[in-house]
Amino acid sequence: MLQPCFQRGGQTKPMSERQMLASSPYGLFEQSPEPEYEDIVRHAAECCEMPIVFIRIADQERPWIKASAGLELLADPMRFGTFSPPQVPGEACLVEDAREDARTQNHPLVLGEPSLRFYLALPLHNEEGGQVGALCLIDHVPRRLNALQSKILEHLRRQVETQLRLHEQLLEAQERASQMEEAQARLYALNENLLIEVRQRQHIQRELLSQRELLTQALAHIPFAVFWKDRDGRFLGCNDAFAQHLGVSSPQDVIGRTDLELGLLPHVAAAYRRDDVLVMDSGQTRLGIEEPFQRSNGEELWLLTSKVPLRDPDGKVRSVLGIFADLTDRRRQEATLQKALWQVKQYAALLETQVVAASERVRRLMEASRDAVFVLDEKGRVLELNPVAERLLGRTAAELLGMPFDLLAPEPERLVLHHALEELLARGTMRLEEQGLRSAQGERISVQLIGSLQEAGEARRQLVVAQDLTEKRRMEQQNIQNDRLAAMGVLTAGIAHEINNPISYMLANLDLLRQWEDDLEQQLPALPGLPPELLERLPEARSVIADCIEGSLRIGDIVRGMRLLSHTGQGDVLSPVDIHRSLDAVLHIAQGELKHTARLKQDYARNLPMVLGSEGRLGQVFLNLIINAVHAMRPGSPADHVLHIRSRLDEGQVRIDISDTGHGIPPEVLPRIFDPFFTTKPAGIGTGLGLSISYAIIQKMGGSMRVESRVGHGTTFSLLLPSV
Repeated sequence: MLQPCFQRGGQTKPMSERQMLASSPYGLFEQSPEPEYEDIVRHAAECCEMPIVFIRIADQERPWIKASAGLELLADPMRFGTFSPPQVPGEACLVEDAREDARTQNHPLVLGEPSLRFYLALPLHNEEGGQVGALCLIDHVPRRLNALQSKILEHLRRQVETQLRLHEQLLEAQERASQMEEAQARLYALNENLLIEVRQRQHIQRELLSQRELLTQALAHIPFAVFWKDRDGRFLGCNDAFAQHLGVSSPQDVIGRTDLELGLLPHVAAAYRRDDVLVMDSGQTRLGIEEPFQRSNGEELWLLTSKVPLRDPDGKVRSVLGIFADLTDRRRQEATLQKALWQVKQYAALLETQVVAASERVRRLMEASRDAVFVLDEKGRVLELNPVAERLLGRTAAELLGMPFDLLAPEPERLVLHHALEELLARGTMRLEEQGLRSAQGERISVQLIGSLQEAGEARRQLVVAQDLTEKRRMEQQNIQNDRLAAMGVLTAGIAHEINNPISYMLANLDLLRQWEDDLEQQLPALPGLPPELLERLPEARSVIADCIEGSLRIGDIVRGMRLLSHTGQGDVLSPVDIHRSLDAVLHIAQGELKHTARLKQDYARNLPMVLGSEGRLGQVFLNLIINAVHAMRPGSPADHVLHIRSRLDEGQVRIDISDTGHGIPPEVLPRIFDPFFTTKPAGIGTGLGLSISYAIIQKMGGSMRVESRVGHGTTFSLLLPSV
């Protein structure tokens, strides 16, 4: 067989796959090998006894190797990896002897050393039928594949195509999930904003109606003539007293008309007009204006008039409000004026009460918010915060008030937050998608910060809302994990199906072989002249056959366990599940992890009822708890540790206890083990989601999960599930 090698310093030395990937000058190999494809090429090399097998993927710029066995160890893998004789597009290319084949007999790889004598390329197609690559086999001697090898290679070729399609479907599913999450988030934010806006408008309408009713009642009962005009001098409205003063029947007869149109003398109307314009242009209130007035019957009066500019929501003066009293009887007028002043003060007090009530409503809104809310001054110091902020950071308001907000961030992220607050003062808005804040325990809390600038007169306040991203990240990770489990479930089911068929006829053939061996043991002793050692070897042959049968049955048990775990059911649909069957399947799969670490003790209750749940999801929970228990007992040996699994009926519920004799969980860590992303394992080992997801799965099935642990003695996880 061809031995791949490379030349260095005049000596031939074997080169590892890791060294070859690192030193490849052509960028030919996949930089992140995937075990699924590596297993396929190794299986093809073993079945066909080929030294070189690789999966070549066609690219627009160059071909590249998805996985290989033997190719990466050659001195010049680029030439062998890109070797491709003329062939019919979309069909397999087979060269049994390259030196006899006209397509390849003059190729340098065929003539040189080490030489290429056998070549087979099985095309890989996508769902549209287009060729995307090939499964290639190379040897330095002429070869002819038998029917079984050809059949195995065809199965492996289809498996590679399936893997490529599954990978593409997984990427498309992740992209669609991301787009749906973004759309849902945008729709949720839009609905929230619309709901807030509708509520605010309804509240404003109610307040306006209340104020309008209050003003109408005040104008109707106040003993003064009140009017208001626009900038053109036309009346916008008045009260009944003013209409009676002018001698008209109702205020409606005044609206839209000028002083001249109401019969006032031109010089009197001009004087009124000058006063109105002066008040509106200056924006200043004029009090105690003495103005002449002549009634239609010729009676002349002097009026004590006060005029106030009226502003629109933008602060611009749009009209003028006037109130006057007859000075004919000054004493009576002074007394009446004092009363009017008192009423104005009452109205101001009412307005002040409404302002206080509005401030109280804002405070209640902050307290009712689900997100942490901070109010900062212009220097970025905390002025106010809601209870959610106190709970998020684990600090009291007394500890946070007056503290610079950027000091709440971890040291590496403090400068980013400081610049964001400066941008908030400059532009009026601020948004940080992911910013860290420090809790009272010094832990980093990931939040999304949204800020806006609030101006109240000359004072400016920074309103910062912090949304905790922990739950969002947990859901994202859980969705990714679910997608991976679904994809692995499809793959596992396929592998289990492919293994089941050969195991079946292996068992059948082994059983037939055992029957033949029985017949030989009965008939051979009767034959004359047989060597004694032949008869002595018959029991050994029986033992070998029995071992083969036992190994095949063991493979069958593992395959059934894989099929059980790959079956996740139909979403959240629950069905009766046999707990003991699920536990046995998981223990078969975990046997490789368990046998070198601890002894297994099973204590199953008899006649235990079934539980209502998802068989695949329960298998996921059992596997996670058992693997965690094995890790907790390492380093160790079966002589030192025991994994005890017990089932029983507990007050109408099925209870499963999984106990280990490992190092235990410290008391200060125990309350947090079900928190998302919390883990005591080293960085890079575990995501901290296993127990959190398992806890959520059991709760969704209507059950509960408990834990008891003693440091140095071990841990017990107890699952309580409703029985059928």
